[in-house]
Amino acid sequence: MKVSRDFEFDAAHRVLGHSGSCGYLHGHRYRLQVVVEAANLNALGMLIDFGDLKRIVEERLVSKWDHAALFRYDDPLVPAILEAQPEAPERVITLPDNPTAEVMAKTAFQDIGKALPEGLTLTEVTIWETPHCSARISLSDL
Repeated sequence: MKVSRDFEFDAAHRVLGHSGSCGYLHGHRYRLQVVVEAANLNALGMLIDFGDLKRIVEERLVSKWDHAALFRYDDPLVPAILEAQPEAPERVITLPDNPTAEVMAKTAFQDIGKALPEGLTLTEVTIWETPHCSARISLSDL
């Protein structure tokens, strides 16, 4: 059995080295979908309470990425933004690679998967950067 839950958040990013518009700092209204599975239902007939899944995903990811700016770790804009807004360094997120939808999906998969209760497996994460463009990673991709 599998269940899914969707989330939305707003964030800025840029793809360092991109020759087009994505090379500039810009924002998106992201949509995130997580899919979890388990072999058995609990005593209430659920894999997980949707509220519990919401709490996990929001604590591990959405609360950190919402209204944040995501950059590759060596992006020269990072020090400038931290200097301009020193009151909120947690709103500047650095990743080991460019914050593309693909990298964001993989990062989300790894972070959320670590926080799930025993017996529950994260099987898929999809991030929509726009209503028509998404990246999906599943357990079989790792």
